[in-house]
Amino acid sequence: MNMKQREEQALLRTIDLLSEGELPGKFTGAELYGAPEETDEAGDGVCRVYQLSNETGIGKVTVYPVFSGIELYYNDMHMAYCNKEQKTAPNQIEINHCRAGRYECSFGENSCCYMAEGDLSIGSLTRKKSSSCFPLEHYHGITVLIDLDGLLPQVREIMELLGIDLTHIRQYICEGNRCLIMRANPSIEHIFSELYHVREQRKSGYRKVKILELLLFMSDLDTQEAVLQTEYFNQNQVRRIKAVASYITEDITRHETIEELSERFGFSPTALKKGFHGVYGTSVYAYLRQYRIQTAQKLLLETDLSVAAVAHRVGYENPNKFASAFREICGSTPTEYRKSVRLDR
Repeated sequence: MNMKQREEQALLRTIDLLSEGELPGKFTGAELYGAPEETDEAGDGVCRVYQLSNETGIGKVTVYPVFSGIELYYNDMHMAYCNKEQKTAPNQIEINHCRAGRYECSFGENSCCYMAEGDLSIGSLTRKKSSSCFPLEHYHGITVLIDLDGLLPQVREIMELLGIDLTHIRQYICEGNRCLIMRANPSIEHIFSELYHVREQRKSGYRKVKILELLLFMSDLDTQEAVLQTEYFNQNQVRRIKAVASYITEDITRHETIEELSERFGFSPTALKKGFHGVYGTSVYAYLRQYRIQTAQKLLLETDLSVAAVAHRVGYENPNKFASAFREICGSTPTEYRKSVRLDR
């Protein structure tokens, strides 16, 4: 065993000693998600699972205590939102990573921003959020909550020893209570891919090391070059864009041009295309195409309609064009998809 390996093991032993003890009776950040429908303690006794539901779907939040004052959340959401009136939390920092889906976070009337797959966001919880939504109605990612007042002196000493600068993170990155987004890059992918992997391993010590690595990475961020890439949208504009999405999915056999939609909803064609991509991360046509194919998948599995009839139901007059679009998105023909999935059941 070389010197570096011995130092890493010594660090692991130290941080394990600092966080021994029973699972806390309350997770301070859980209220950010609203009242859970059900709470379960995992069999290994080191985490709790919160089951959420509302009129838009269901969600699951798995919470691990990392250090006193730091919690790690794994979010698996299949819903449009989880809490529309989040409480403020003075002197706390929220770090999010989007693994899949899309995350909308809005502050007041003129500061709505979006995280896409692979993005990292950081913000203060001092300012009240008016909503936290998932435009694609699914979202999977990690949240790290840091309560600066709850950090033990020993934990702060370890952070200082490693060069973690909490002052930089709080005062410079979180300046002005903004939600700042760092777009996907290899460094972010490296840190979080291992956090998702360790979830399966249930290795408490490794989770601690990865959180410290994340904080060290953030301590070195140049806010001008690396972080300030956030585009904010006016919430009134967002509501109108969502109205467009609702309209085009209300009757998916309908075919309207961008110009027709723009006139109907009071946008210029350019503003509609830019706004729709900002909210949903894709074009109007690509969004509707994906929605049609998802609807077709459901019809293929739950009905005995012919492929041609399914194509007609989802807005394709030409079955060959439907089959081509289906294969491009799903990797198989509609007939192959129906057979393979039904055989697996």
